[in-house]
Amino acid sequence: MKGRMKHTEMQVRSCRILLCLFASLLGPTGCTPREDPRARERGLACLRVLMAEDLLSHAHVEVPSLENIAILGDGAEPYLGLRLFPGQKKCNGGIRAEVSVDVPHREGDTLRYEWRFRVPADFHSDAPKNRWWVIGQWHDQPDTSRGETWKGFPSRSPTVLIGIGEHDGRTAIGIEYGPTQAEKRGPLFIERGTWHPIALVIRWSQKADGRAEVFFDDMTRPVFTLDGPNMHNGFQHYLKLGMYRHPDIATDNWIHLAGLKVAFVTNPVGRQAPTTLPE
Repeated sequence: MKGRMKHTEMQVRSCRILLCLFASLLGPTGCTPREDPRARERGLACLRVLMAEDLLSHAHVEVPSLENIAILGDGAEPYLGLRLFPGQKKCNGGIRAEVSVDVPHREGDTLRYEWRFRVPADFHSDAPKNRWWVIGQWHDQPDTSRGETWKGFPSRSPTVLIGIGEHDGRTAIGIEYGPTQAEKRGPLFIERGTWHPIALVIRWSQKADGRAEVFFDDMTRPVFTLDGPNMHNGFQHYLKLGMYRHPDIATDNWIHLAGLKVAFVTNPVGRQAPTTLPE
């Protein structure tokens, strides 16, 4: 592996095991899984270190090559590593290494998305240019109830995103919100080499009653609250975690992810939530 991060012997061994497990997952484009139950099971090996079993049926990996993903850790508490590096292939039209989670919900539902992330101590930012670099985003998709498909579906910016960059010489994240990303909050400073918990509680709506509350580090109270529409259409919007960045950024970077939970806070009476509330 060509990454600049120095992994322990156990981490490297875990990565080699993953390569064997994951080799047949990627289709001809590097992003499309082959329709093979065995390939799906091998892909689930990656996802299981990030999320609970009840989310696996809603989750997929979006990476262009085996060099973009690794199961890391000391064995007791493994976590998922996603990597971007110079010269890598595009995946679904962009420079990305992400996991997508598409939990079914409807407009008016409120969901809590919670996870932990870490950037390594040797993480290289894009300062001073600070071009766009996304580590979390929620996207619209075709409304299958109306017969829509991805063919001809318009490409639109995420309605909620978490970006990473450098502010006053320190690594930080920021939030952009709304169909035009008009609402912006930040910076929230992070420590390289340190795990940070984060959660967003989102009431999904195309109207003014939409809302997102952002929790960070001290998870007892929101650091930001953003109000207004947060859907491009009335169909469920899905989460993507990892990294997606400007194509001209040419550094080798990892991000580490763990502990992903997605849960309904409220949903219409009579509809059973597909996931349970966090403990």
